[in-house]
Amino acid sequence: RTYAEMLRTLSPDRPRDLAFLTRCTTLFRGAGYLAFERELPDGNLLHGALAAPYAHTTAPLRRLVDRYSLEICHSLLNRLAIPDWVSAGLPGLPSEMSETGRAASAYERGVLDIAEALVLSGHRGEVLGGVVTDVNQKTDIVTVQVQDPAVELRVANGRKRPGERIRLRVDAVDVLAPRVDVSVMTA
Repeated sequence: RTYAEMLRTLSPDRPRDLAFLTRCTTLFRGAGYLAFERELPDGNLLHGALAAPYAHTTAPLRRLVDRYSLEICHSLLNRLAIPDWVSAGLPGLPSEMSETGRAASAYERGVLDIAEALVLSGHRGEVLGGVVTDVNQKTDIVTVQVQDPAVELRVANGRKRPGERIRLRVDAVDVLAPRVDVSVMTA
C-alpha cells in the first residue's frame, strides 16, 4: 500500500489518527536548498519521500528562488549563457531561502496566535476537550488540537502521548500579547 493510500484510511475524528495526520504535515520539513551550476554535486540528490530526482523551485512565498530558476530555464532553453548575476547569487540562495522560510513561519504562527486568542477570548474558565497531536521532547510542550472551538493550543506537560485525549482549562487570554494560558485538567 502506498503512503497516499494509507493516509486516505485515516480519520481526524479518531484521536490516534488525528495525531498521526498532524505529524504527517511535518514530514517534509527540514529539507534544504542546494545550489549548483552545470555539474551535479556528489551525493544523494533524491527527494526523501519521492525517492526520485526533484527540483523545488516554485511555490507560494518562494518567489526569490523563482527569479533564479526561471532565468536559468530561459537561458538553457534559448542556448544562452546563464547571466553572471544568477551565477553570483546562487551560492547564497539556500541560506536566503532558509531565512525567508523562517520569517514566513514566524509570521504565520503569529497570525494564528492572534486568531486563536480572539476565538478563545470569551472562553476564560471553560474546560475544552482535545487530542494531543505532538509532544516536544526538549521542552515538554504538548500541542493539543481542540475541536470546538477549532484551535491548536500548547501547554507544558510532556507526560502526555500523541493520540491521548486531554481536557484543558482556559486560564487567561490576552489578545494583544497574543497569548492563551491553559492548564491540564486531571480526572
